[in-house]
Amino acid sequence: MRISRILISLRGALLLLLCVAWVTSGLAQDRDILPAGWEPDPDIPSTADVLGFEPGDRHVYHHELVEYFMTLAEASPRVSVEVTGRTHGGRPLILAYFHSDGSSEAIETARQQRREGGREGDGPLVVWLGYSVHGNEASGAPAAMETAWYLAASQDEKVQALLDEAVIVMEPALNPDGIDRFSHWVNNHRGNHPSADPNDREHRESWPNGRTNYYWFDLNRDWLPLVHPESRARLEHYYQWLPHVVTDVHEMGHGTTYFFQPGVPERNNPLTPEDNFELTARLAEYHARALEDAGEPWFTRELFDDYYAGKGSTYPDLTGGIGILFEQASSRGHVMDTPHGKRTFRDAIANQVATSLSTLEGSLELADELKDFQLRFFEDARAQGRGVDHAGWVIGDGGDKSRALGLVELLIAHDLEVHAVDGPVTIGEEQFDNGWVVPADQSQYLLARSMLDPLEEFESEVFYDVSTWWLPAAFDLPVETVGGLPAHSGTAMESAPDLDGYLPEGNEPVAWIIPWNQMLAPVALDRLLESDARVRVAKQPLELETDRGTGEFLRGALVLPTGLDQPDLDELLAPMAESGLRVYGARGGLVDSGPDLGSPSLRPLEPVRPVLLTGPGLSPLSAGQIWHWFDHFLERPLVRVEWHRLQGVDLADYTHVILPDGDYSLMPDWLKIQLKTFVEAGGTVIGKQQGAGFASGLEFEPELSRIEPEADAENDEEAAETRRAYDDHSDDFARKWIGGAALEMDLDITHPLGFGHDRDRVPVFRRGMTRLAPSDNAYAMAGRYTDEPVLSGYLSDERTEQLSGSPALLADHRGQGLVIRIADDYLFRGYHAGTWRMFANAIYFSGVIDSRELPE
Repeated sequence: MRISRILISLRGALLLLLCVAWVTSGLAQDRDILPAGWEPDPDIPSTADVLGFEPGDRHVYHHELVEYFMTLAEASPRVSVEVTGRTHGGRPLILAYFHSDGSSEAIETARQQRREGGREGDGPLVVWLGYSVHGNEASGAPAAMETAWYLAASQDEKVQALLDEAVIVMEPALNPDGIDRFSHWVNNHRGNHPSADPNDREHRESWPNGRTNYYWFDLNRDWLPLVHPESRARLEHYYQWLPHVVTDVHEMGHGTTYFFQPGVPERNNPLTPEDNFELTARLAEYHARALEDAGEPWFTRELFDDYYAGKGSTYPDLTGGIGILFEQASSRGHVMDTPHGKRTFRDAIANQVATSLSTLEGSLELADELKDFQLRFFEDARAQGRGVDHAGWVIGDGGDKSRALGLVELLIAHDLEVHAVDGPVTIGEEQFDNGWVVPADQSQYLLARSMLDPLEEFESEVFYDVSTWWLPAAFDLPVETVGGLPAHSGTAMESAPDLDGYLPEGNEPVAWIIPWNQMLAPVALDRLLESDARVRVAKQPLELETDRGTGEFLRGALVLPTGLDQPDLDELLAPMAESGLRVYGARGGLVDSGPDLGSPSLRPLEPVRPVLLTGPGLSPLSAGQIWHWFDHFLERPLVRVEWHRLQGVDLADYTHVILPDGDYSLMPDWLKIQLKTFVEAGGTVIGKQQGAGFASGLEFEPELSRIEPEADAENDEEAAETRRAYDDHSDDFARKWIGGAALEMDLDITHPLGFGHDRDRVPVFRRGMTRLAPSDNAYAMAGRYTDEPVLSGYLSDERTEQLSGSPALLADHRGQGLVIRIADDYLFRGYHAGTWRMFANAIYFSGVIDSRELPE
């Protein structure tokens, strides 16, 4: 061990010499990052010993962070490190554990105590420190490394007392892919004498920037959806430890100072217990003292809220912990001019370390109160569940068991108690073959209520993020509360069961039929088309004899005549049948109802070659959702082209151009002309949210209908005369802006964009201010908002009136092609599976949307 430490020190000295250009950059090195006068154990290597540069001299890469934590675990008996998974980019996800006995055996013993008896108060105090969920909020990851060194090397009695009492779970890098994207940018644009000008290239990342993960998702919104491996790995271990305190370390704009919670009081989640706010305020006293001792300004109760349950500082509040958000004003590089003077990267790191240590100090001194709070939290949650006017929630399969199991799997991942119902369930006036029940009497009652109840009452009209995350609407599944639980399996489900599908059996059928109202149907269709299969789509409902009896199929059913030259369908579809795909065999070409299987009304489908517009101004979040949907759901590549390069691309090679949400105000005229020519030649443009607004502005003859931005004001004169209090601006803006609400759409299920739906009422997720005007063609409106559209979430009276009955989904023919405009976000955050089918319809069925016009 001694030899390895000497080698580490020699390696560090060599790296320090090699990095002399960085060290002589002129950055201030006099700010102490760790407590003044502390004496580290000389056998425990610092970050500089291992990596060869001082904190703040440059931005750390994730592999360097992992190397340091592994080295620390080898050198210190207080530390162990666990690899919990890998990111989309293949980078390891790690947790570091700190305890007076940091051996893997001792850590596992403590974990077992928490896992088996945490809700009854068993086991040690657990503090979870989380850093850099946004990759370009970069002070978090190096702050984690410095805090780790301090915990491993400090010989202070208070630190020893902390480690005797508590297990500290550290997640030093929540977003490794984003961290590396940002570090690569700033390290490669930093000079020996870095510029502090905020306009310098170092401080201005290129699109899509390092905030997001590999697929450009915001991981600080993924605690609830669990779409990504980073979040899934974290939550699995979160419930093993049930932490008492959870920190969420961020950065904000460079013009501010330092924020820590409590946040805006009237914008807290209404389900958060009052005791939580009191303990948050008591911990805040420690943060305030730490920053004041360092001469750093700070603030609370402004800007940031604790409302959306899927954020890192709010999720713990509904699951027995105290979640705390920290926001450091960013240097967005190595040094930046701010209204408060020059801020260096080292300054930012020092502040994050200071509040990490104040969190630990406060948690230790308040350990009894924190443990008592968590114990009462779970007891009170059960008592509330027993005291409500229902016994729990029943969820039906909505006619698509595979989609329903996606929700069941998500609920189980959140440690909710879920049971399979014995037999069919009736919800409202509909009966469903499969159902599940979530009892109200459970320790996770508050989280269950947050996920399964619609949100209809709001103390504030201002939301930092969405105003609803109602999961039944996201998955388009029926749910209702029940006075008594139906008969169900006695034990809670530990995982969602595998779904068995099937292929045709018996004699060779005349055709294979794939119902479109199943999750895997678009995946199967794409695989078939890419294999040159002859696939036809039924534009009318079908009823016919199959190998499994009389079958009824909705519009959109895929028909594969076996008499045509087909690839090996068994080989193509058997793996998907093992995952739940249902395929039927038609006994004959004559049908009981609908067109015969040889009818020309069954339209052939062609392979698709879509291209996604990306680049400056467009939303990386929106573009990332589309890319992820193609790559992970359809399991096929998607061509992504930055819009300023599109002029050099021959769009004749593609079938669709997808316009994501974003700011299109600076798009050049040549881009509009190119897209217009593409459509008139037979291509399809799909515009999503503001992309739909941009598509409305393509100069066709006749023009597409659109609502001009100023249409919200009745007239300029009235707008000019209106006088509002200066301080009312934020509330007035909130009434205009739709931060995120679940609305109800009236869908034309006879339109190809509505194929696969058996109900004409569909929940959609609405965000932003995009409004579509009615088309000049009455047959082009595939969907409109209902007269009372709000299902869950906040929508101002003004916006409700404007959207009621207005278009939500349009498909207009222009020339030989088509323009599809989507007002809502069908792929929102990667988990709104209830609207995925409509997006698939826009991709695969655009070629069978015929022009419908009445004669003049």
